[in-house]
Amino acid sequence: MIAEAVDAALLVADALAVWVLVLAVVGTSVVYAVVIAVAVPVHAACTAVTGALAAAGALRALGEQPGPYRPPQRPAWAAA
Repeated sequence: MIAEAVDAALLVADALAVWVLVLAVVGTSVVYAVVIAVAVPVHAACTAVTGALAAAGALRALGEQPGPYRPPQRPAWAAA
């Protein structure tokens, strides 16, 4: 009778340990999936913003270029 009670207690303890392990695996998988589901779009958005800022900087740099060199012109009254 005591042996049956100990056997039943060990069986319940084993079942509880398996459930804890299964829930830990499932919980870890869910957290990992949520992290990946958030990290991938955020990384893509950061890459897109970085590219847009680089393109805007390049366009701004092109707009700041001086025109071609022009030698100084002589005034009209100094014409020979």
